[in-house]
Amino acid sequence: MTGEAARHRFRQDGYLAIEGFLGRETLSQLRAAADLAFEQVIGHTLSLRSAHPRLTWWRLPDGRPYIFKIKPVVDLAPVFARMAANGEIELLASSMLAAKTTLMEDKVTYKAALADQAGWADLPVLGEDVRKHSDASYFAARGFGRVITVALCLDDCPAAAGALQVWPGSHRRPVRHEPTPNQGPVVPDGDAPDHQAVTLEAPAGSLLAWDAALVHASGPNSTGRPRRLLVFGYSASGS
Repeated sequence: MTGEAARHRFRQDGYLAIEGFLGRETLSQLRAAADLAFEQVIGHTLSLRSAHPRLTWWRLPDGRPYIFKIKPVVDLAPVFARMAANGEIELLASSMLAAKTTLMEDKVTYKAALADQAGWADLPVLGEDVRKHSDASYFAARGFGRVITVALCLDDCPAAAGALQVWPGSHRRPVRHEPTPNQGPVVPDGDAPDHQAVTLEAPAGSLLAWDAALVHASGPNSTGRPRRLLVFGYSASGS
């Protein structure tokens, strides 16, 4: 797909998927860095019995603590910082934004349950799924304009592992958001019917990119294996 064809598809659908973006050595380094970040943040949390400020977690209905994401991460490992400043990724983001870009968000999502019950932690009880939502209004409230999200698949992401679901073209129309007690604003089914979703199953090493206004979601990871994404958000410089 040519650059212009990719930009046209992105404008129409709001997302792109590129397999084989990461080489084997880079993928290995990123996995090791994600493991180390997990050990550092979770080790701190469990040993001090106090949630690390980088950690987003909740409790599953069966009582297990569930690690959703660690944010930010670029300062935790040089390889994260190198990828955030990767020329190909920056070029892709700037091409889709038609502007020079600035990194405005970075995180690793894990979708992993802990064996340690962490009974001392007062956590909301939620499921594993991430409900339908878009991030644009949240970013706008923080003072950012249009944002392009880029996710690098550090593991295979089949549907059973909670692969990203997107609603093509939803970034080009207004969608309603309804408040929830613990999951932020979510998009009602009427604005994003299930049958219109596309599941982006992707092998490890793939790159996924989407407009932050795109409605997206993800299901539970039922594989028993890691499903880690290294996620960057890019906004237009000066926005």
